[in-house]
Amino acid sequence: MSGQENRNASKPPANRWRLWVDGCGGFLVLTGDRWTVGGAMVADKNDIAVGADLPRTAGTILRNDDDYFWENNEANTANAKPAMIQSGTALPIPGSARLNLHKSSPLSGSAVLTLDPPHRFADHIDAVILADQTILVGPTPECNVRGTMLGGNIVMTRRGNRWYGKVIGTQDLKECPIGERVEIGNVALTWETVTQ
Repeated sequence: MSGQENRNASKPPANRWRLWVDGCGGFLVLTGDRWTVGGAMVADKNDIAVGADLPRTAGTILRNDDDYFWENNEANTANAKPAMIQSGTALPIPGSARLNLHKSSPLSGSAVLTLDPPHRFADHIDAVILADQTILVGPTPECNVRGTMLGGNIVMTRRGNRWYGKVIGTQDLKECPIGERVEIGNVALTWETVTQ
C-alpha cells in the first residue's frame, strides 16, 4: 500500500455512531477504511478529535484487510509509506497524548482506540471503535467493548444503516433501533447517529 494511493483514494466520509453500553461507557463507532486524527479544536474536520496538543490534523489511520496503518500528515512525499500499527501499541502522533490501538480478536477486524489520562476524546466518549464487520461486547479479553460486570458476550453487526446484535452461540438476531435502549442477553445498550 503506497502513501500516494492512500492520499488519492476517494472514499466517502466515515459513518459515525455513538454506542452507549450500560456499565461500560460511551464509544464513538466509525466505519470505513480511513480516519483522520487531530486536535479537538477542529473536531468538525477530523474523524477522531483528541483534547490534547495535537496539530489540526496529525495524520490518518488506514485499514487494509485486518491490518492498520498510520500515515503521518507531515509525510506528504510521493515515497512516504504508511507505518503498520501493531495491536497494543501507541500511534506515533506528535504531542503529549498517547493514543493506543487495540485489536482484541482475530474474530473481528474491528479495533479500539484509547487515550492515556489525562487526555480525552472530544464529545465525552471513552474510546473510539474502528468498526469492521462485527463488534464484540462482553466481559472477556477478546471483546472490543469490555465490562467485567457484563453477563455474557454479544456480537454486533451492521446492515446498511442499522445495527443488530445477538448473544454469541444463539441465532436470535435483534435489531437495535437508533435512539432506543435495547437489551441483548444481559447487555443493555443504545445506538445514536452522529452528524459531523
